[in-house]
Parts: sequence; C-alpha cells; structure tokens
Amino acid sequence: MRLSAALLPILLSCSLLGQERVLRIGILRDRTIRSVLLMSERGTCIVYADGERKGEIRSNDGLRIEVVGRNLSAKSLGLTVSAKERIEVVPSLQNSGIRMRLPDTKLAERKYPGNMTVTLSGGAMRLSNAAPVEAYTAGVVQAEAGKAHHMEYYKLQSVSCRTYALCNRRKHAPDGFDLCDDVHCQVYRGRSTLDSIILATEATRGMVLVDADIKLIHALFHSNCGGETINAEDLWSKREPYLRATVDTYCTSAPHATWERSLSRAEWLGYLERRFNVGTKDPGRLSALLNYEPGCRDLYLGNIYPLIPLKHVREDLKLNSTYFSVKSTGDKVLLQGRGFGHGVGLCQEGSMRMAREGRSYLDILHHYYTDVHLVDLTTLDFFREEEAVPTIAGPRP
Repeated sequence: MRLSAALLPILLSCSLLGQERVLRIGILRDRTIRSVLLMSERGTCIVYADGERKGEIRSNDGLRIEVVGRNLSAKSLGLTVSAKERIEVVPSLQNSGIRMRLPDTKLAERKYPGNMTVTLSGGAMRLSNAAPVEAYTAGVVQAEAGKAHHMEYYKLQSVSCRTYALCNRRKHAPDGFDLCDDVHCQVYRGRSTLDSIILATEATRGMVLVDADIKLIHALFHSNCGGETINAEDLWSKREPYLRATVDTYCTSAPHATWERSLSRAEWLGYLERRFNVGTKDPGRLSALLNYEPGCRDLYLGNIYPLIPLKHVREDLKLNSTYFSVKSTGDKVLLQGRGFGHGVGLCQEGSMRMAREGRSYLDILHHYYTDVHLVDLTTLDFFREEEAVPTIAGPRP
C-alpha cells in the first residue's frame, strides 16, 4: 500500500487500543559483570528463577546476584535464590522500575524502567532491561542529546529515536535481545530524569516516521554534518530514498562544526602507501595527497587512482568525519575537518539551532528526511492487516 494524502488524516487521528510495546535492551555488554545489586524503584518486586516465582523484595531491600560456580546465586534480607540460567526481577507496580548498582565499581547507580533479567553466559552475567518503548525513548533522548535544549528539539529527537529503535529492533536478535545500550544502536543509560524530555516524549507518544510504503525508516542521526549531509549509499551499500544529501547552514558555527588533526608527512604518506598501496613518487599524485581541498563532500581522497575511500581513512585514523582538507607545510600535514559523525540523516546541532530559531519539530524532520510522513505507531498494524488481504481472490503472481 502506498501512502496517499487522503490517508494522512486517518493515520494521524486513528489510535488502536493496546498494550505498550516493550523493547529488550542489552545492558553494559562491554563489561565483565560477576555481581549486581538490584532494588525496586517503587513498591515491591517479584523475583523469578529459571521462570519460577521465588518471592518478593520490598522497596527498602535489595537483591544481590553473584556468579557462584556454574550458577547464579541471589540473596536479599528475606530471600535466597539459586538459578542455572536466569533470574528476573519484575516490579509489581506498572510504572515502577529497577535501581541497579555494580558493587566494587565506580559506576553510579542507575534507574531502569520495566524489568531486569540476569542470565549466565561463559561464567559471567549478561543483563537485559525489558523497557516500555516510551520510557526507553526518553532515556535515549537524555543520553544522546543532554539537557538544556528547546522543547521542539526534544520532540524531534524523541520521534527519531523511537523510529530508529522500532525499525532496528531485531538488530541483536541472535544475542537474545533487541538493541544494545551503546553507540552501535543508541546510547541508553536508563530512565530519563529531565522533565522537559519526559514532556516532549509524551507530547509525541507513539509518533514515528514512515516512507511512502508505510514502512518505518532508518532514522539515522549524527552530531554535526559540517554544513552538508550525505546520501546513505555514499557511505553504505544501500540507497534509501529518504536519506538524501542536503545543505545545512545551521550547524556550521556549532561546537562540533570543525576539528583538526596533525601528523608528520612520513606518517601520513606511510599510512596511505601501506593501507591503499598508493605510490607517492609521482609528483601529481603526491601533490593531490598533500594538498586536498574538497569543494563539497567527496567519497575519495583527491579523486586519484587507486581510489582512497574517505570512510576508511576516517575509521583507520579515528577522525571525527570524512569531510576534511589536507594541507602540508614542511614536515607537517594538517587535516582540517568539518562535522562530527557519519553525516547521514539528521544533524543534531543543526536541529538544535533550528528549534531555537522557532522551527517546528515536524518542519525540522522534513528538512533532514526526504518524503517521509509522521504517523501514529498504533495505526501501522491496521494498515498492514489491510495490505495483507488480497484484492482479487485466487493465486497471485
């Protein structure tokens, strides 16, 4: 089914009743965790071991879970539990959550909405948080955007973060959860504590971005585009009609608009020779490698042969972006760059300024995502069911 203008009012106003979706987020997967303390945020929590209910912990108590041999062992003031595979802590109150501490570490206490599950794998713990979509979205917005921004910016970031999460919710399916809590997916540090973000998330509750085929888009975003975003296929293999390059004059004076990196001439040329098998004895090629000034975003350094993909240079040298010039003076090579991040989709710092200058969140989203539509998430199932019914009986080609 293609999305037509006649359907937009229906999509925006229709709301089907149903339970809020839940996302399972892999927590702190970059750490080796052998002990964790879980407490109720409010009210009591029910404790399950390998799927069997074992009891409750009160709000003034905590459940310390440790790896003991090949099992998980958990203790509170009134409860002792052992499990071979997993321990789940489930708040009894609907809007409550879990307070989490890692003993013997400097990590500050975190509060997570929803349930927390601890599993055992390879002698270490694996944590996952089953969080309602809206609470998760608010938590991501706080982690990705920070505080003291305009309400319209928080609204657009809520829409983009919610859309990205639901579009990519199978990203970690082989690992047993939906998304991770780091930059590989979206940064997530638990429940949001900022009223402005919570209000913005609530104001856009259930709103997501879809393309003309009513499919959730990959709502990518980055810190600063340096004045120009990039087409999706210029960085990755797949073309997306809504991720098109666009000029952005709003981010060019923002904190992450420019950067510099200095290397010696030998370091720079040696890297290019080793990595890309580029000869540097030819004067014309050498000049292109030492004096490069892109008029706009390029895909290849100096546009010489053999080709030098800028995305590989950025990855190898850990540069802020692929948008940079090269200048050489004596034995020094200076990389002068623009922007921070991959440059595809929404530019956060450009969006922030647009919001401060009075642009609406929907207007800003349309600036960065081409030919997309804002719809109520709860209507998507309705239209998918309609699409699944053949219009003509009998076999289909």
